[in-house]
Amino acid sequence: MKTLRNPRLAIRVALATVLAGQIASLTVACQPGALALGLLVAIETFTSLAAILLFWIGLRATHPDRARMISPLVTWLENIDVAGDSRPRPSVPLEGADSQLVATVDNLVHRVQQYRDKLLVRHQRVQRLLRNVTDVLYHTDSSGRISWITDTVNDMLGYRPAELEGRLLRDLLADPEKDEPALLERPQLRRHPTRVFRRDGSIAWLLISSRRIDDAHGQPIGSEGVCRDGTRLIETQHALDDEKERAQVTLASIGDAVITTNAHGEVDYLNPRAEQMLGVPTADAIGEHFDTLCNFVDNDRNITANGLVQACLNTGTIQERDEDLTLYDRAPQTTGHTVKVTISPIRDGHQHVVGTVIVLHDITRLQQISRELAHQANHDLLTGLPNRRAFEHLLGEFLAETGQGHHHALCYLDLDQFKLVNDTCGHDAGDEMLRQISNQISSQIRVGDTLARLGGDEFGLIMCHLSLTDAKIKAEALRTEIDRFRFRWNDKLFRLGASIGVAAIDREAVSTTELLRRADTACYLAKEKGRNQVYIYRGDSDETLTRHGDMQRMQQISEALDNDRFELFAQIIQPIDQRTHSRCGVELLLRMRDSDGAILSPQNFLLTAERYNVAARIDRWVLKRAVALIAAAGDDHAAIEHYSINISGQSITDEHFVDYARGLIEASSVDPRRLVFEITETTAVTNTRRAGELIRSLRALGCRFSLDDFGSGLSSFSYLKNLPSDFIKIDGKLVSNILQDPVERSIVEAINQVGQAMGLLTVAEHVESRALLDALRTIGIDYAQGYHVARPIPFEMLSSSIGARQRIVRAR
Repeated sequence: MKTLRNPRLAIRVALATVLAGQIASLTVACQPGALALGLLVAIETFTSLAAILLFWIGLRATHPDRARMISPLVTWLENIDVAGDSRPRPSVPLEGADSQLVATVDNLVHRVQQYRDKLLVRHQRVQRLLRNVTDVLYHTDSSGRISWITDTVNDMLGYRPAELEGRLLRDLLADPEKDEPALLERPQLRRHPTRVFRRDGSIAWLLISSRRIDDAHGQPIGSEGVCRDGTRLIETQHALDDEKERAQVTLASIGDAVITTNAHGEVDYLNPRAEQMLGVPTADAIGEHFDTLCNFVDNDRNITANGLVQACLNTGTIQERDEDLTLYDRAPQTTGHTVKVTISPIRDGHQHVVGTVIVLHDITRLQQISRELAHQANHDLLTGLPNRRAFEHLLGEFLAETGQGHHHALCYLDLDQFKLVNDTCGHDAGDEMLRQISNQISSQIRVGDTLARLGGDEFGLIMCHLSLTDAKIKAEALRTEIDRFRFRWNDKLFRLGASIGVAAIDREAVSTTELLRRADTACYLAKEKGRNQVYIYRGDSDETLTRHGDMQRMQQISEALDNDRFELFAQIIQPIDQRTHSRCGVELLLRMRDSDGAILSPQNFLLTAERYNVAARIDRWVLKRAVALIAAAGDDHAAIEHYSINISGQSITDEHFVDYARGLIEASSVDPRRLVFEITETTAVTNTRRAGELIRSLRALGCRFSLDDFGSGLSSFSYLKNLPSDFIKIDGKLVSNILQDPVERSIVEAINQVGQAMGLLTVAEHVESRALLDALRTIGIDYAQGYHVARPIPFEMLSSSIGARQRIVRAR
């Protein structure tokens, strides 16, 4: 081999090669992964051997005669393993320059190995770091293909790294047109929310921080990025955005004004309703103190009410005003809203008050409706007058003044002939008449007096500061004015009247209820005396006492019906001729117990029940109880041929009584032929048509009928043909006098003869002696009833009484 012309150049080349290798090593060292580590070691080995080889060539070229001498050195160099930890020694001893060369190479190899160890430590540190993070790191080339990606992509998206390396990044993007430029072309590192396909096809939200990579000339050679799973974060953010949107829409839609302030009380938000109520747009309100925007006035005390927000900020507690406030917009006292104010503190994470939220609930319309409802609750809708509720309240106030020397009077007015107007022309006419008469009466009373409609055609009038005598004079003048009033409806003209009761408002009446009862009693007595007159209430008058008695009996009747205090007694109706009629009858008689358990005579309550229209209700109770008792008695009452049950005139005119009776009878086991309904002659004659319909309807079921108290009327015989009865009960007043009065005996004989001619059975009442019974037998009467025959006993004792009578008859 020829000697090199410039051995120094060879050495320079060797040094340059080593330097280039070092630079390449540093570049590769920046890349993670085992491949980068192997490439690094190879480069180091190549550059070191190349440098030694070039150095050796240069040396050989300079000293060709020494080629054989350095052969062991070459062998040693070939056996050096830069990647290993050991360094072999030359096989023969070397001296001089060779020894220096060996030392130099050995030192160079040692440095390479040290550098390798550092790179290995650095690589292991990077790998540990990559294993401990959940983020995904990736590189792409200039075409956007993934050139490297970390293993964590498997946990995040379900892909193995090998499945993605070489694929275009855009293939993974759900919105590639929007997201790819942002990920590949931005030179600065920026975070970009990106929708990415998972391996199973679902969508994941990733927060990708990426940037473009340029070469030394500024040309893009790829990109790199870090991906973080932001699915929950972004979905949460979207949910928060949706919630915020709903809140905004809600605040914009609700009818309450909502305002928020900062910690200084300065407004930072108004909803649209607040803009309307305050009369200021949001842009002008932001930054203004709340008190400068709102002018509140306390309606009860008529004073301004400010500083509410500051009180909330100072105390940190909710501020609520129980009283209603009037809110005026910026032009003071021009447009007012009655509001309820609630101010709540807004706190940060450290519970420090950072602002307030004010809610203004507009109750202006509510107050208007409340006033209207209050007016309706206290006034009659038809006439506009105060109603009973308001009248009683006012009456209570006047009653409270009686102890202070004031004298007042109460009038109770009941219009006469009002029902005639309703029945003739209809309710529209009746309503119009009430409106006109209300105006007429109102025009006649003094200022300070109070007229109210209590219901129907009844009115109440409070005459203040009047004695009872003066009140009667005023009431009479009012009655006269009503009597002069004429009501015209179409072609009909009506004249009205009024029955007026007057009562003093004094301490003797302990309550408004008692006052109204007294005035009502006086009005009732005015009607009883002929209507269209004035009656003054006096507690000690006979009429008043009778009225009070009726009221007490009505209360007893109501309690008896509600608490089952009625009882049925039975009185035997005995056949006079046992050969003609072998079995007896029984009349069921009603009794009532008072609150102490004492038995009350029917005369004490039946007239009152008819007077106050509760007789029909009593009849239903009697019929229901009677059917139940008769069904329960069964064969024990086989000796009883029939049961007589009394029916009042009110049941005869009751259109539903027949259906009620039919339902009870058909639902029971009672033979309807054993039921005999008794109606008085007077009732039958008064309601001939309805009585005939009732008799025919119940007779169709098998029931029988008896005319009670026959002979007490004036037209008995003429009506017998129209009333298909089965029995005639001769009035006890006639029967009891036949032994002394021949005329009454003749009447009884005539009734019996007419009854027998019509095929009717006759029953004599009030038979109280043996002589009377014998006289009735002579006349030919069929049955006898009275104390001589049997006294009334409780129905439950009837079985034993019948058994005793049968034993007596058999003994005779």
